[in-house]
Order: sequence, then structure tokens, then C-alpha cells
Amino acid sequence: MWTSRLIRIIWCDLIERAHSRDEPAILVTFNYDTLLEDALIDFGLEIKEIRDYTKKHPFYRVFKVHGSVNWVRILKNEIQSQNASNYDLVAKEWIRRAPELQLTDEYLWEPALPSAFDRQRRPAFPAIAIPVEKGKSFECPADQIEELKALLPQVSKLLVIGWRAGEQHFLDLLKAHLSAPIHLYVVTGATGEAEDVRSIIVQSHRDGRWTNAEVSGLGFTDFILSGKASTFL
Repeated sequence: MWTSRLIRIIWCDLIERAHSRDEPAILVTFNYDTLLEDALIDFGLEIKEIRDYTKKHPFYRVFKVHGSVNWVRILKNEIQSQNASNYDLVAKEWIRRAPELQLTDEYLWEPALPSAFDRQRRPAFPAIAIPVEKGKSFECPADQIEELKALLPQVSKLLVIGWRAGEQHFLDLLKAHLSAPIHLYVVTGATGEAEDVRSIIVQSHRDGRWTNAEVSGLGFTDFILSGKASTFL
């Protein structure tokens, strides 16, 4: 974990050195963990509520499009369990009542998880999406998705790290909102896989919007330590 966090810190430091302060640095992640948030604390972005992901820092904009381990959505349903303080019992109840659950559009950042309630004692449900190839929705506040759409036309460099380009709904979002000539770089742990991801992305945007489309199949750590990241930025 520490090695992973260190690499993320080095990556953020490279962004800081290369970044023009009048442009946003857009970080999109499909991961549920908080390793990215932990690294960004060292660069002035400490998350304490949902809006902090895109509103708190001068230029970092963080989008967790599949939710997070410390996010919940408020439910309209009431908990029926006689022991509502027992999270395991409540979780089993939610599973049993899954077809009738009514999720609101209210997302909250909740550091004290797992819990069946938010800080106001309202029934809460984990805000995590299982990634599926043909999924059509995100597990992310709607206003943040709209903000991401508004930012994408400004993108001139797109770095893809470890993503297999399997979520069609995100590919469609990129296709609809990326516009500028873009330098694409795909980084994975295997060259063949990186080539496949590049092919998927380029083929889904066959309109000449890519100025370059490079790959690295030696992993993110090599991408950072070899100097390829500095060159790309």
C-alpha cells in the first residue's frame, strides 16, 4: 500500500510541476478505494464532503464515477430490523428487500463506515456500482457528471492507467464530449493489453481527434520512474 501511495504522490508531484494553473487537472477513477484521495492530501486536497472532490482545490477535479467505499446514498425506505444498530443485520435486510429499495439522488461522504445510517440517522445505502460492460449509469452525483462533461472539451492529453475500456457508457461519454486534438497514452501491465485498450478507444472515436496514441505495457510504476510520465506531461 505504501508503495502504491508513494507512486501516486510522485505522479501528483509531476502534474504539479508540469501543470498550468489556469487549466484543470481532471482525475477520473473507477476504483472504490481512497488511495488517490490519500495521496492528494499532500497537495492541498483533503476530502471531507462530496463537493470537495470538484470544488475545493484550485485545479484538481476528482471524479469517482463508480462510487466509493466511503460514500452512501440516502434511502426513502425505513429500516425494519429490530436491531437497526447491527450493520450486518441491516445489510441482510437490504439484500432481502432489494427490489423495493428507493434510492434518492443525495450522496454523502461518510468516514465512519460501514453504517446503516448517515450522521442525521437517515437510512443509508453504499454508493458503489459494479462495473459491467453494458452498464448505462454511473454511481456518482449527477452534478459532478455534468461538470465532467463540461470539462472534457478542454482536454488535450488523455492518460489511461489500467482501465480496460470495457464500460461502454464511459466510452460514449468521451465520444460525446472530447473535442480538442488529443494526445492519448495507455498504460497497463502488459503490452498486448495496452494495444487492445488503445484500439478500443481509437476505434470508438474514428474522427481524427488523436494527435498521437502511445502505449506502455510495463505498468504505472515503470511509466513514472522511467521518465515517460514527465515526457508525456
